[in-house]
Amino acid sequence: MKSIYKILLLFACSCGVSCGGDDEPAMTALAVQGIRAEAFPGAIRLTWNPVENSDFLYTEVSYYDFGTQTTVSKQCSRYTGTLYIDGLLNRYGKYRFTFTAYDVNGTPGQPVYIERQCEKAESYYVVVAENPIPLAADQLATNAQEPSEGPLELLVDGNPDTFFQSFWDEWTYPELKPTGYHYLTFDLRKEVSAFKFQYWNRKKANGSLPKTVNIYGSPDGETWVLLAQLDNLPGDLGSSYTSELFLPEEPISHVKYEVVKGTDVYQPYFSLAEIEFYEVVRELVDPEAE
Repeated sequence: MKSIYKILLLFACSCGVSCGGDDEPAMTALAVQGIRAEAFPGAIRLTWNPVENSDFLYTEVSYYDFGTQTTVSKQCSRYTGTLYIDGLLNRYGKYRFTFTAYDVNGTPGQPVYIERQCEKAESYYVVVAENPIPLAADQLATNAQEPSEGPLELLVDGNPDTFFQSFWDEWTYPELKPTGYHYLTFDLRKEVSAFKFQYWNRKKANGSLPKTVNIYGSPDGETWVLLAQLDNLPGDLGSSYTSELFLPEEPISHVKYEVVKGTDVYQPYFSLAEIEFYEVVRELVDPEAE
């Protein structure tokens, strides 16, 4: 009987040593708390509460990317409580985001996770071709041809050493002086829904170069819609400019190039060496399609 009592006493003592008393502090691992996930088209924004621990160094957020079939990990500093992740797809279902806090010694804490499905990714266009639009002299017109130099056809002769010159000699030809801004018009002879252009400035001096230009589109060459105003255009001799993509609301077949201001701010005239137009062909891509 005494032997049994001794065994029970030793067992109770060993439990007291291994479990500890109530007055000893409990050891808890670092853990991210208050994580939230907000869905966007093709993206999810993650937020979480600051980790209130002096030993905390950074948070690692990891998830499986179904598109690339790889696990992606992103490290967020102790001063960050948000992470925006894009390139996701709704059709893959819920993404599982695992948060792991690391201390200054590189020791990971308790992982926590949240699952969220993003909204459907939006469709977008990609450019598949930029087709040159042939231009002949009879497709060009202007309200301000200078009669002494730079005839209009030199703008599309393929030679950057020649140039078009708008009207400047009002002393000799006062009856030809145009009213308003000097402009060029182009009959593309086809309807386009997306286009761009490139031009080259005159190589030699004695001509103001375009600095601010209005670009108009028209379905018939009579009714014009302003598409854009281009400012701070290159003013160096022989320089070139390639426009951004123009997307008129309705297909157009005519373009007007109107010079509002040139490098010589006191003169309305301008000169250009060459200009080319391109029809841009685009394709709609649905990233959510299987």
